[in-house]
Amino acid sequence: MKTSLFTAGAALALLALTACGQQPEQAGAAPSSTPASTTAQPTTTPSATPGTSVPPTTAPTGAPTGTAVPPDFKELPPGQVESKSLPEEYTERRVWASPDGKTLQLIGLARDSCGGVEGEVLEFSASTVRIGLRPMAQPQGGPESQACAMVITPRPVVVPLREALGNRTVVVIEG
Repeated sequence: MKTSLFTAGAALALLALTACGQQPEQAGAAPSSTPASTTAQPTTTPSATPGTSVPPTTAPTGAPTGTAVPPDFKELPPGQVESKSLPEEYTERRVWASPDGKTLQLIGLARDSCGGVEGEVLEFSASTVRIGLRPMAQPQGGPESQACAMVITPRPVVVPLREALGNRTVVVIEG
């Protein structure tokens, strides 16, 4: 009877220590002859476990990494950009304009990590500027036989306009 009570008591002490995030004995430490409940020491928990990263406290803003927009370019209001005909892979659908309104920057998608994207003004009217985005062809193996990952890669695309954008709607299509 005494053995089962001792075993039950030891199990309860072990369970209590485990629930508190403490271990009764560290690996390599000599076993203690004192009951675990009298040797427990308070511990401090580090803010991050070594080898792990702490997530950022603020969400990133602006264009995706690697597709920086010049600091003096201003984002066009959503009502001035129409991009619903782009494929769903185009998650970045914003357009930025230079201070003089004669240059636009968009984010296009290359077919691989070595390829580029080009944008072309397809139509320029009093109310609309239609821009076509298309991946540029890249020879097999990439530049100077560099290996190219086959992933869709966002790339900045700069499109010059013959005159300032003004209040024209920018229609972005693939092609």
